[in-house]
Amino acid sequence: MKRNTAYRDIFVSDLPYEIGMEEIKQLFALCGSVQSVQLVTDSNGEFKGLAFVRMANAKETQEAINTLDGTYLSGRYIKVSEARSKEERSGEIAVQPLKTRRRRSVPGRKKVR
Repeated sequence: MKRNTAYRDIFVSDLPYEIGMEEIKQLFALCGSVQSVQLVTDSNGEFKGLAFVRMANAKETQEAINTLDGTYLSGRYIKVSEARSKEERSGEIAVQPLKTRRRRSVPGRKKVR
């Protein structure tokens, strides 16, 4: 899969729920020209604390990631990384929970649940 080198998308997580699109745009504008900001919402339209930010070019994208990752913002440390395509994410291995072993019942003992 060939990536467009003219710009890159950034994935931002752990954002404070009260932050708005303009505040995110202002924060990332410190590192360069912000092309767009897209907030992730649930089915009820509630902000989930996640966003995608598109910068003007790859250099500004890398600068924003290096500069803003781990920034303390309104009581939370935000995570900033390069966004991955759906194809890249689908290749991940799903982690299966370990099966728990059932205990054998001991005669005369109460079952605790």
